[in-house]
Amino acid sequence: MKNAAKIILINLLFIIIILALYETFLVFLIRNPNILKKFPMKLRNTICYLYNNGDRRVIQFSPNCAQFDNHLGYTLKPGHCVFTGKEFTNEYYINNQGLRDDELSLDHPPIIVTGDSFAMGWGVDQKETFAQILEQKTGLRVLNAAISSYGTAREMIMLRRIPTDRLQYLIIQYCGNDYEENLSYFLKQNKLHTMNAEKYQKLVEMDNQNKAYFFGKYLLMKINKKISEIRQPRKAEQKPINMDDVDLFINAIVQSNLDLKNVQIVVFIMNGRIAADNKAFPAALKERIIRNDYPSYIREMIVLDFSNILKDEHFYVLDDHMNRDGHVIVADALYQTIAQRGISLPRKSHP
Repeated sequence: MKNAAKIILINLLFIIIILALYETFLVFLIRNPNILKKFPMKLRNTICYLYNNGDRRVIQFSPNCAQFDNHLGYTLKPGHCVFTGKEFTNEYYINNQGLRDDELSLDHPPIIVTGDSFAMGWGVDQKETFAQILEQKTGLRVLNAAISSYGTAREMIMLRRIPTDRLQYLIIQYCGNDYEENLSYFLKQNKLHTMNAEKYQKLVEMDNQNKAYFFGKYLLMKINKKISEIRQPRKAEQKPINMDDVDLFINAIVQSNLDLKNVQIVVFIMNGRIAADNKAFPAALKERIIRNDYPSYIREMIVLDFSNILKDEHFYVLDDHMNRDGHVIVADALYQTIAQRGISLPRKSHP
């Protein structure tokens, strides 16, 4: 009996040591992303999950950088703030419309960039965003109207606040997580229903809870995730309507009430570093836009595919957003696209 108890105790101690070493290994990789990038993608994805769900804060729920908005849920907060992640620290200079750009860029811009955190420039300095690089290359005013976690529906509604009478190019960065917002917009008769002030404040409080590390934190997260998967096995997706992400994307643009008949739209998708996640949407969009019942600005839309030119080294290791080099590549491709088609100088306003 004593021997059996001793064996159980030894085995238990051995398990505890193994788990402790595993936790230490997880902590080491999260704190050393340059070493993490040398490991296989499967392990990297695990570490990224732990970082994104256990450590990372999001800018839209930062009281210093964002604020509640009655119509859009939130915008960035006019003024200056600093937003930090494990792999970067960046300053934000935000204009009176809550966008990461200067006041002058709001004055009848001929080029507007819209999208979510990728286009906003999460993880890079303001001058390093592809919108600002494009402005330097063209010599023309480019407004960065992208805000973290916005879907296409909110992006189009934000544009209603900006004078677009001289707009010639609208660059839209799409992301796979736009689907839910665009779906909700369609199901609610093309009206946007966002969170109220109370809901926004709860999300702010949740995001700003103490995320300090304690030993066993990441192991506990993995266990909880596995338990959740067992209790709620993933079900096959059942779409409530006969419309996919491409249809909903187009609908959000067409139903925006924006005058886009003389605007060249340029679209690309950005889901992160996994090339396969960035291939299907542009291919499907190219096939869909040729329908005769779409307005000309949809049929003549330019669809870019960056899946073959954006590589692993163009993204952060933990955060999965584009780094400075990634923004340069996107800016170069956009500039070449615009240069091939030309752009006229903005018309002077009448007194």
